[in-house]
Amino acid sequence: MATVNQNMFGASITEQPGGAQLMVLPLNLIAEIVSHVNDTGDLARLCRTCRVLNYMALPQLYSSLTLTSYDKIRYRGEQPEGIGSASPFTMGLNAIITRSYAPLVRSMTLRGEWKEHELEEHARVGRVPDSSMLLNIAARAAIDRMTNLESFHWELNTKMLDTVFLGLTQLPKLTSLTIRFPSSRHPQPTFVIPGMPHLRCLKVTDIDPLCYPDDIATLLWKSRKLRELKLHWSPRMRDAQEPSVSLHDYFRKLITYKQPLMVKKMSFQNLYAFHTEDFNFAFDPTTVEDVTFLSGVEGSSLVNTFVESSWPTAPPHAKLRIKSVRMDAVSKRNAEFIGNFHSLERLYFVNVTSASSDSLNSPRTGDVEISALTPPVSEHQVPGVSNGTSTNSPITSASPASQLNAIASVRDIYLSHITTNHGATLRHLLLPSKWPLSTGMIARLVHSCPNLEQLALATEFTSMDSLGLLIPFLRKLKALRLLIPPSSAAQNGPPGATLKASLVAQGKPFDNRLMMEETLANAKSFAEVVDIDDSILTEMMSYDLANPQVYGNIKVVGMGWKSWELRDFYKAPLPCGPRDSQSPDGNVRETTESPIPGSCDAGRGGPTQSPTAHRTCDTQKTHIPVWSTAPPGPRSFPPSTLGKRNREDDRTPNGVTPRGPETHNEDREDTPIYSGCYPHTVASDGLIWRRRMRRVGWETLKHWEVWALDSQEL
Repeated sequence: MATVNQNMFGASITEQPGGAQLMVLPLNLIAEIVSHVNDTGDLARLCRTCRVLNYMALPQLYSSLTLTSYDKIRYRGEQPEGIGSASPFTMGLNAIITRSYAPLVRSMTLRGEWKEHELEEHARVGRVPDSSMLLNIAARAAIDRMTNLESFHWELNTKMLDTVFLGLTQLPKLTSLTIRFPSSRHPQPTFVIPGMPHLRCLKVTDIDPLCYPDDIATLLWKSRKLRELKLHWSPRMRDAQEPSVSLHDYFRKLITYKQPLMVKKMSFQNLYAFHTEDFNFAFDPTTVEDVTFLSGVEGSSLVNTFVESSWPTAPPHAKLRIKSVRMDAVSKRNAEFIGNFHSLERLYFVNVTSASSDSLNSPRTGDVEISALTPPVSEHQVPGVSNGTSTNSPITSASPASQLNAIASVRDIYLSHITTNHGATLRHLLLPSKWPLSTGMIARLVHSCPNLEQLALATEFTSMDSLGLLIPFLRKLKALRLLIPPSSAAQNGPPGATLKASLVAQGKPFDNRLMMEETLANAKSFAEVVDIDDSILTEMMSYDLANPQVYGNIKVVGMGWKSWELRDFYKAPLPCGPRDSQSPDGNVRETTESPIPGSCDAGRGGPTQSPTAHRTCDTQKTHIPVWSTAPPGPRSFPPSTLGKRNREDDRTPNGVTPRGPETHNEDREDTPIYSGCYPHTVASDGLIWRRRMRRVGWETLKHWEVWALDSQEL
């Protein structure tokens, strides 16, 4: 960083003559405000505002540098990027090399497509294209000046040469390295990547033995501080059924010198290789805590069995410390592996594969057209088989009944191992959307996993009512994600559009209340409920999740492709007067809130009452969950199969009863609501509890693992 001008802090920033001055604030407060600016464009504009903000925002602007190369000229309107100069990619490298910003860079990423001219001609005579060589020289010059670099990512489609590798070995603070190998079949020079003693995280992608990748054996052997290893192979070997990967080549020096890697996180993607006994000596199994295995396919093909069956289901070491497992392929062999150890804390089944994007439940793709969905893929469907017709194999798909039986069999094995071996310690659980759970299954899961903090599951549509009674028993739950099974797609289009057309044909006025009542009364799938207008769902959930004692910990709720952030509680008057419930003997009784739906003696911790006790107790509130599909009006619920649990007090888990404004939510204009449509949690002063809700997207959900880890990414 250049020397600070001694007059820099003598400047003042004013809006207008006589207006408020920014410099009246302490400099440490201004620095704190600037530290919360994350947008690159905003940071660049702050740097151009004045010398003070330039001094404070410049280190943050250059701390993480990402340069993207494109194989074509891009335009912003009618102006090409970099007009009057060069591309933003090369100008970014030029700024690092020629100006004094290099020491500010902590993380650097070079990504995109680099056009290599006449690659085939150069490869024929054994030369590297000049454009590729000049790129590596420029990258090396930038690396030599970035003395504080901690993370370097080479994600270009061209090969990284030894010029850059040697520069990286001289960085004393480099702890993270990402290398992308090219997918070109043209001959390229190969190198032995040197060791980097301070490296803690290594990610290598697009490995293909037939595309001339570099040798990483020395890098793995000499990186004794390595704690996170991610290896991604090109899916070409699996698609071509080519077992060309030899794991011994990568770990041979670790095995020869008997110095196993002591990694904590190990991730493999698209691995298609035989298992050998010496592979067990490449890693210290007692240090591995996080395992990720992504195959990119939804089931194991029978033609791949001769490779995948070589991998053992029993762990090689009895003293395992695995705390997290993430996978995208479910099978009996994988289920046996889960059942051979104990004390998992995080278990994620990735729903997204290379053949299916799971758009029903993906918040990244936005709203989807329900009627255009495809049927689910079979548990044992062969890759390359579409609609029962094989493109490269004589094997045909099984009948629908046998497919369902196979899915249910594998599901039951997994759930048995989860509840028996890992239930007491499990905190995060992401189940496949193709496993719709019944009420009994959810009850056993909730009973066996009381410490869940994030939960994602699919449930049978007939079990949605009971879900509202079981979820409150998860006292530590913070994020709940309800997945839509692939078979739950509506067949007649969005229910809102269908209802609106029906009302117009009958000459009746269309309003949201009628649409909600009609949809809940006639819904045949969970997808139809999720497809209700956002304002109606938000209104319903603001009542349904407003019990501070039951839902005080929950912060995020997802339903299919929609998600909401739950905010503070507040009180509001009854929309249409007080709500009364009628007991079986015909007497009208005033309803008040109860800490646990379905329980009359929760505070005493007594035995479970009879099935009708929760409807006759004077202190019980009739609770209709938001996912209820029955029409409004008096109704009964099945008794809880989990029994009663003690509550320490009547406060929320953090010990403070939430109190909000005594009026309606000012962020949303409330309309009169039919009082039988929503469950009300009545407070002691006669008002009802409500909760502020906000529809959120990927920017919020990416911080919650049950959403963020549901992807084909290491």
